[in-house]
Amino acid sequence: MFVERIAPQESSQPMTQIAVIGAGLSGLATTIALMKRFHQPFEAWLIDAQDAPGAFGNGPAGRALTTEPARDLSVVPDRPDDFAEWLKGNLLADGAIASLRGPQDLHVPRALFRDYVMARFSEALSLRKDIRIRTFRGDVRDIVSQNDRVHLRFKEGETVAFDHVFIATGFGTTHSETDSWRAAYAAADRFSQHEDPPALTLLGNGPRFAAILLDLRASGYAGPVQVAASPGRLPQPYGRGHDRASFGPPPVSRSLRDAFHYIRRECRSAEGREMGQWQSVVDAASLRLSAVWRNLPQKERNHYRRHLLHLHRHFSVRIARDIHRRLVAELETGRTQFVSLPVPERRDENTIDCRETPSASALARLLGVDLGALSANDCGGLLVEGKPLHSLSVVGTAASSLRPGPFVFAETVRQAYRAVLDMQRHTFVLASRS
Repeated sequence: MFVERIAPQESSQPMTQIAVIGAGLSGLATTIALMKRFHQPFEAWLIDAQDAPGAFGNGPAGRALTTEPARDLSVVPDRPDDFAEWLKGNLLADGAIASLRGPQDLHVPRALFRDYVMARFSEALSLRKDIRIRTFRGDVRDIVSQNDRVHLRFKEGETVAFDHVFIATGFGTTHSETDSWRAAYAAADRFSQHEDPPALTLLGNGPRFAAILLDLRASGYAGPVQVAASPGRLPQPYGRGHDRASFGPPPVSRSLRDAFHYIRRECRSAEGREMGQWQSVVDAASLRLSAVWRNLPQKERNHYRRHLLHLHRHFSVRIARDIHRRLVAELETGRTQFVSLPVPERRDENTIDCRETPSASALARLLGVDLGALSANDCGGLLVEGKPLHSLSVVGTAASSLRPGPFVFAETVRQAYRAVLDMQRHTFVLASRS
């Protein structure tokens, strides 16, 4: 058990039973949104196959810098500068950094961001005396929506029913971050005992690969490293803010080809106005994709997921400029090289999986449905062949694997609040019927 607030025994109102699958950032953001916006007694289970809430800031992963600057990391959607103000009030008051440029553009250690998220979690919890929050370590194997209840079956065979389930698994359904770090350090320890060590191969070229590689080098590992990734490029640094970039109205066409012709045309025009800051333009264009998505039939959406989601993610994910400079310097030493290698079906102990691809396939397997029939609406509600799966919502990178949009934490927070408000409307309708 993590924390608990017990509803007064004299209360006659039943507690809504809620599950949040995933105890990482998406799961914590969803639970905070529940405590702030769901105005009924409830019991929420935070379920994770491996980690406790806040574990993303533990160990070496906690030393890695956040991929986004402080200005984009608020867990309060109506206060986008909340994390920056928390930094200023708690750590940077009267400091040199605050006086020079303020905390908005800082990329801070993830352990520090974890402290902020847990502080806001605790504050929201302290205001709710009518709820229970529990943590449960378990591997969910099946999700069945039936008669306005959702049944979760775990690896051990137990089945538990909930009134609503939020799927907020991040990247954990396919390649666990904890496993990546553990395997990388184990391999580095083995290779350090060899006079002529073999190359350590890292699969992937996103923020996780960057953090693991640079931390290994900072820890003294000097052996050769291969980075096997497609399309074999570094993740890009943040550009200027993209608030000023504007785009014309999206096409009414139901063709994916027409949709991306529109995105490409508008990006070229905006890039000219932004004086070559293409990263900022791509970030702004991601915000338009949800509007384009609404017009596309399921067949075109599936085509996007199969052929374009990977490229969209690669060109949308950003890292700190300092991290980008360090990666460039590391490649210039010759100790680390990009290589073109087919991804092996069975990887040996010298190959570390650092990929961060959100997996719609894993989500479809949990639900027992065909991936081509699965989609999500603007509020994170799951649909099969256009029909809603009642009492099921998807948040964060899991949602990003079903519909395009910006791969940023602010979008995860917006998704969480939209999903909670949609659940509240649905709960009100059910109560009215009964």
